[in-house]
Amino acid sequence: MAEGDSIRRLAARLNASLGGRDVVAAQFWRGGFEGGRLLTVAAAGKHLLMRFSGGQTVHSHLRMQGSWRIHRPGWRPGPATDRIRAWFDFGPAGVLAAHAMPVLQLLPTAREDLAVGHLGPDILAEQWPRQRPAAATAVAADPGRRIREALLDQRNVCGIGNLWAVEGLFVAGVWPHTPAGAVDADRVLELIGRMMRLGLRNGSQSTTGDLRRGRTHWVYGRYRRPCRRCATPVAFVPAGPGPYDRETWWCPFCQPDPSPPV
Repeated sequence: MAEGDSIRRLAARLNASLGGRDVVAAQFWRGGFEGGRLLTVAAAGKHLLMRFSGGQTVHSHLRMQGSWRIHRPGWRPGPATDRIRAWFDFGPAGVLAAHAMPVLQLLPTAREDLAVGHLGPDILAEQWPRQRPAAATAVAADPGRRIREALLDQRNVCGIGNLWAVEGLFVAGVWPHTPAGAVDADRVLELIGRMMRLGLRNGSQSTTGDLRRGRTHWVYGRYRRPCRRCATPVAFVPAGPGPYDRETWWCPFCQPDPSPPV
């Protein structure tokens, strides 16, 4: 899943494979790419920034379907190739191509703020421990907003996707529809941050610590299946119309509704 940890892993892989290499040929879907050397690839939450020596940055966001793939040297997209929006030929290191990329744009490196300036603190950044209190304040700023939506709003804190929000709230024992003002947001953010850093270090999005097929998550994607802690069937609501109203899973026993019974 294209969440903050997977984007950081992608940036590390591209830096290792292509960092410091010159582009010998390229094609960008809207034109305007001036070439040069790939200086570095950086992650900003769920956004990827490829910075080139000519002062340009290729900004992308994979969402659910996009991918960057390194093809063999000399590769070129054919007529049947799936929705290639850009490719960059790095000579013997191979050809980097953007497959089905929903967000792809060229920016002056000095104006990356146009793409990522709206983001809150990055939960995987080195300075996160210092920034977490401000992020917790932002998450709880609208006290009536559901905590799950507040965590997914990248303006509050960036890098948390639906998987980590769902699994983090389970581990925290918090009902995902709880109003943000009734939740210890700092505790939840500290917990999710630890989970994501562990996953980044281990190269996995397993939240249970079990890498066996079908055993990697507590509740995510497990509707009606027994909770791994208490055996209560996992509950689910589908995505709604709002931008942060995503599919949600939770255990009704381990994450009880805190509202008093009617």
